[in-house]
Amino acid sequence: MNFGSLSFFWVLVVALFGGFLWLFQGILTPFVLGMVIAYLLNPMVTKLEAVKWPRWLAVLTLLVSFLIVVGIGIGLLVPVLYREIVLLAQDVPQWLDQGQKTVSAMAAKFGVDITPDTAAMVENIQGQAGNIFKASKNILSGVLAGGAAVLSLISFALLMPIVAFYMMLDWPQLVAKFNELLPRAKASVVKRLMQEADTTLAGFIRGQLTVCVILGLFYGIGLSAIGLRFGFVIGMSAGILSIMPYVGSGFGLLMAVAVAWFTTGDPMLVAAALVVFALGQFLEGNFLTPKLVGENIGLHPLWVIFALMAGGSLLGFTGLLIAVPVAAVIGVLVRFAISEYKKSGYYAATL
Repeated sequence: MNFGSLSFFWVLVVALFGGFLWLFQGILTPFVLGMVIAYLLNPMVTKLEAVKWPRWLAVLTLLVSFLIVVGIGIGLLVPVLYREIVLLAQDVPQWLDQGQKTVSAMAAKFGVDITPDTAAMVENIQGQAGNIFKASKNILSGVLAGGAAVLSLISFALLMPIVAFYMMLDWPQLVAKFNELLPRAKASVVKRLMQEADTTLAGFIRGQLTVCVILGLFYGIGLSAIGLRFGFVIGMSAGILSIMPYVGSGFGLLMAVAVAWFTTGDPMLVAAALVVFALGQFLEGNFLTPKLVGENIGLHPLWVIFALMAGGSLLGFTGLLIAVPVAAVIGVLVRFAISEYKKSGYYAATL
């Protein structure tokens, strides 16, 4: 097979894979989540297998333990988050009204009048915000009450661990089958590239997810401890968004300062919120990220942000799940292509 036909083959494979994802995106989420869980837990399965555990027992033990921990976490966190989100939805219109009055007072000091049209626009925004929150609450209640939605949720909850179980159980066989299909002349190169991608993913996904959980709890508990209303939901949101470097902390800081000011107007509470996020950034930058993620994972923060936005835009939630793995593989391939280009005669040729 010459270079042209080989290139066409891989382009066709990528196109078919992309078409498959787009066509079946509506049903892929439990399968993708199951594969993500399998990827996260497989190294521990391998370690247990190395100390003479049967693979099926190691898989079952770790998967059940993982699901129990996640279930307990959801049971503890969701009620608190739901309560604070409902209260937040009720207070947003008041904050908008307070913000409009503050802007009007500041404009008056500079001799600028807020026209009735502007005031009406602000009032309309307040009304629409309230309607959106109310509608969201009603939709959520309706979805949870709908029989079809409940059945779908149950099937999702059952399918995801089944996928994870069989993926972990058959992981060595899947890897062996993949290796068998590699072109013999390029097998060593492809294996090396896949190892680089795995190292990148291991450093980012396993490490960054742990960082997100720790930061979310730190921010949530810290903001609640200083007496900030909705501090826990703001902190957890900041932690979740920390999957995108700098975005989570920036969002959380702005929200915490805004809520502190609008609810109390107390500069000391604003300063305390700033201290919580400063401590969180110190903890992340000096301990969490270096220890859990590593310095050389090969994923630039802007590349991660772009990948997540592109994945979410193209394939919704499923796209968010596969965005970072795809970005890691693309990054490895680009670095390999640049390395090969620099070794080529075309790069070294002089005019």
